[in-house]
Amino acid sequence: MTDWITLQSRAVDLYDHVLPMITDWDAAAPCTEWTAREVLAHVVDEQMWVPGLLAGGTVDEVAGDLEDALRRLAEATGPDLVAYWHTLRAPVAAAWRGTPPDDEVHLSYGRAPVVHYLAQQTFDLAVHAWDLSVSQGVDLSWGDELDRAVLDFVRADLSDDPAPELFAGPVPGFDGGGVPPRHAALARTGRDPSAWPAS
Repeated sequence: MTDWITLQSRAVDLYDHVLPMITDWDAAAPCTEWTAREVLAHVVDEQMWVPGLLAGGTVDEVAGDLEDALRRLAEATGPDLVAYWHTLRAPVAAAWRGTPPDDEVHLSYGRAPVVHYLAQQTFDLAVHAWDLSVSQGVDLSWGDELDRAVLDFVRADLSDDPAPELFAGPVPGFDGGGVPPRHAALARTGRDPSAWPAS
């Protein structure tokens, strides 16, 4: 069984490597039309929701609690976002550790097992850490266990392209034997690993 708590912690640790390397917050990233600053804003936004949702709040309830914070987030600079990230790490980690994986959580598309939300958030953190690194011209590795787990997740969760508004179509040519699992996972989210790091 995949230890998603450990892998979520490893995905969080990627930001210890990637955030200090960001010198150009306006740099293009693999996410269509997003800059490095906008990628990190998305990541911080996603993390802000975790404690409230894991505490049993509905999406509407947590949105109400976060209204002022999300308004400030929209205006935050890159360094502001780094500061927000560091304040979120501990409460988010505590929320994951303190919530049974077989509980259910309210998400935008309905109720789902906590372990699904945890896997989804781990995937999101890993992919966007790579987005940030390559926006600065550096290729960030994830580590073998996280590589395999993220690939397994996207193969299952994105097999029928359930959210075409969130991801471009898969990039062909990354499903064959010998393709690194990280590259295969990124390609399934519409990212072309061969086109990055950006020069």
